[in-house]
Amino acid sequence: MFLLASHHPKDKLNHTIRIGFGGKNVYLCSRCTGVAFGMATVFVAVFLGRMFPLALYLPLIAFLPLAAVVDWFTQSAKRRESKTWIRLTSGFLLGLSEALVLLLLIGGFYLQFLFALGIASLYALSVYLIALKTKCLDAYLREMNQIQIPAEPLTNP
Repeated sequence: MFLLASHHPKDKLNHTIRIGFGGKNVYLCSRCTGVAFGMATVFVAVFLGRMFPLALYLPLIAFLPLAAVVDWFTQSAKRRESKTWIRLTSGFLLGLSEALVLLLLIGGFYLQFLFALGIASLYALSVYLIALKTKCLDAYLREMNQIQIPAEPLTNP
């Protein structure tokens, strides 16, 4: 359960938000928490009748994730140490963007939805190529492979 909520090794808990729950500490990934709040904000706004003009969806979808991508990449490339508030904020902006993509799909705007998927693909390809070229990808994957997952004891029924 720890890895599901935090997905960071224990020595990187500064990338998480600690919440006391039932006498235990629960660690939530800062950026993922921001994404959840960003998505919730859009859906609450829609529920309350507040809508962005459709013409703004694609520009927002294109630019809002930039903060999260730059923050993640510079952190992963060891160029700087990010801060929790930056992770939360960049995650929030990413969540806004992701919710707008879902609204395009739900609203039946399939052509715009396909453009949004294209934008996401360009982000993914760009990050992959930059990370591959700078060897950042190797370091990041090595770090993720160091996470120890406890073995479940085998029991006979």
